[in-house]
Amino acid sequence: MKALQTYWILGASLLTACSSQELVLPSCDVPAPMAEVGQPVSVPEMPSPVSSEQDATVFDHEGIATLTQVRVAAVTNERVARENALAIESRNVEVNELIECTRYQNVWMEVREDMLEQERKDHLYDNLWHRGVIALGVLAVVL
Repeated sequence: MKALQTYWILGASLLTACSSQELVLPSCDVPAPMAEVGQPVSVPEMPSPVSSEQDATVFDHEGIATLTQVRVAAVTNERVARENALAIESRNVEVNELIECTRYQNVWMEVREDMLEQERKDHLYDNLWHRGVIALGVLAVVL
């Protein structure tokens, strides 16, 4: 009879032991690196006019070709600047999302720390309770 009581007490203490929960970590998707940033096109030197009046300037054929290159470079540089500005705006949105995610992770870590502390207290109380029950059972069997 004493052996049956001892096994019953040991079995009850094992069945009521605390179980651990699987740790689920939050994750923030880190955005991929930016697409290649556009580089400005070099602008040629402005050509010197052949002749100049108050309302008109005259260039030779080489000067007109150089002016055309300046115009193309200016248009291309404007497009590159616009694309870079859009890329920076997009990156700012991604950085802000990462900052927000980091804040949530910090809150999550504080909650998990509180949960761990509570789990430690509960585990201590469970151990004390189980040891008390086992001690009472052993005393009951011995006496």
